[in-house]
Amino acid sequence: NINTQITPTLEVMEEAIGNPGFTDTIQQSIVALKRRVSIMQTYISLEESRAEAYPINNLDVKLLCETVMQKASSTFNSGIESVTTVPRVTIKTNSEALEHILTYLLSRAASNTASGRISLEFKKRNARTGQFIITDTGTVIEPEMQETLFKPFTETDPLAKEDGWGLPICQLMAYKLNGTLKLDTEYKKGTRYILDLCS
Repeated sequence: NINTQITPTLEVMEEAIGNPGFTDTIQQSIVALKRRVSIMQTYISLEESRAEAYPINNLDVKLLCETVMQKASSTFNSGIESVTTVPRVTIKTNSEALEHILTYLLSRAASNTASGRISLEFKKRNARTGQFIITDTGTVIEPEMQETLFKPFTETDPLAKEDGWGLPICQLMAYKLNGTLKLDTEYKKGTRYILDLCS
C-alpha cells in the first residue's frame, strides 16, 4: 500500500529529469512526497493507538465552533454564506482533536463549494451525547465514491491536491474521542458530515 502511494510521485520525478523546468517539478514532488509520508505516519500512529482515548477537558462548544468557522470562512469563495448554529453549552472532550476534525471538514467543504452556504451546527442529543453537523451546498459525493471515502490508501495520484487521507484520519480521531464520523448519504443538496460524540 505504501509503495502504491509513493510510486506515482517517484515516476513524475523520474520523467522530469532532463526536461525544461525539471528542477521545479523535482522540488514540488519532494515536498508532496514528504507530506504524503508524514500523513501516512500520522494515520498509522492513530491506528496503533486507537484503543487509547484522548485526554478530555471541559469545552465551550459555542466558542470553539465560532472560532473554527471564523478561521475557515477566510478561505471560502466570495459570496458563500457561513452559518454557525451552536447553543451555549459545555461538553467534556479533547479540544485539539475536535478542532482538527471540524477544521478539516470545513476546509473540505470550502474546496467543494462554489456558491451557496457552509454551515456548522451542534445539537445536544441527551445528557451524554452531542452531534456536530457540517453542511455545504457544493458537490454531491457520488454513491460509488462513498464506499471508499473513509478508507486510506485509495488515492494514488501524484501531487494530488486532495490526498485522500484527511477523512480516514478524522474518523480515527473521532473514534478516539468516543465518537463516530460519517457521511449523511440521505442529504442530496450538497454534502453533509455528522460527528457524534459521547462524553
